[in-house]
Amino acid sequence: MTEHDSPDDILLAALAGLLPVQEPEAPVRLALRERILAQAVKPKGMTVLRADEGEWQPILPGIRIKSLRKGEGTETTLWRIDAGASVPPHPHRQQEECLVLEGSVIQSGVEYFAGDFLLAEAGLDHEAFLSPRGALLMIRSEPVPDPRVLVSLQKR
Repeated sequence: MTEHDSPDDILLAALAGLLPVQEPEAPVRLALRERILAQAVKPKGMTVLRADEGEWQPILPGIRIKSLRKGEGTETTLWRIDAGASVPPHPHRQQEECLVLEGSVIQSGVEYFAGDFLLAEAGLDHEAFLSPRGALLMIRSEPVPDPRVLVSLQKR
């Protein structure tokens, strides 16, 4: 096998048991993975969004969100919060579920870390979420408002 072998050549060699002991170079390995995943059948009744799929949208300075799922009156999103950024105080018309996946956030003087789950009840007025070290959150709540609404909340 050489670096000029195509992913098809390497795959055929693997199936024939002719692969060398060493792994193929990273670009070839990644090309093989992409081909396999592109042809993988998604289970019936499931929606799959891979980590590299979807689009991160800037919503506030230092904060980007990626929508995972929109349902009737709810939305599940990932929130990437840069170190030092904050989510402004905001009201809740519905419950909001928040799971800290990475980093930490501070709410009402208490710091929450990866694995911590927060449930804000409907009608709660949230204080600001601070993230001195940065964080990744998964949030399920009412649909995320237009970024201009959040910016106006931040200026209050």
